[in-house]
Amino acid sequence: MKILMNSLYTNIAEAKAFELRFTNMIYVYDDLCLFDFTTKPCKRCNRVEQIKPFLIPQSNCKKPCGILDYGDHGVSQELRDELIARFDITEDDFRPVYNKRGKIVYYQITPQHIMLPINKVNHWNPYPDCELCGSKRFSHRDYENDKGEFFHYITQEALEDMRDLNVTYECFSSHKPLTVISRRVYDYLTERYPRTHYYPFFLRSKENEE
Repeated sequence: MKILMNSLYTNIAEAKAFELRFTNMIYVYDDLCLFDFTTKPCKRCNRVEQIKPFLIPQSNCKKPCGILDYGDHGVSQELRDELIARFDITEDDFRPVYNKRGKIVYYQITPQHIMLPINKVNHWNPYPDCELCGSKRFSHRDYENDKGEFFHYITQEALEDMRDLNVTYECFSSHKPLTVISRRVYDYLTERYPRTHYYPFFLRSKENEE
């Protein structure tokens, strides 16, 4: 099957890492909302923290990877186990997702490794630190190719520090970071699931920072 990303980026072979952008949604139960799983510890900057695992109907978990409600990424237990067995990824990089009967039906991706800052080679500008809690947040504006598809840049230093599953140092909307995978994880996923979607990271030296 044709790999979706090859048709969106003519230079995809040059990409070094990838932001997860899974497209199919997996929703929580109708009688639950965001605040059943999260809290806002700071009233001034609206920082959101997850306090409970997601509850998802098992009937919604038919695909191996997808976007959990409210923008978090998730995978099936089979795919989770494969990623742990094949790559530098551990059980700590996932959080169980349950149904109302208490059965694990999916896994939320929760990378533990934080990347080195890369805002200086991207259009990511820091907002002032929150005056109440001191939290940091960045604005987010992507680069676009000639097809209108988004991409990012990464430095060699950050690339060498990366693991197979990561989050960015920078946090954005709701104080959430981006989830970033290595090239070899991307190659494995697109070979198995060719229609999955990502935003690529291309190498940019510090000398070419904007």
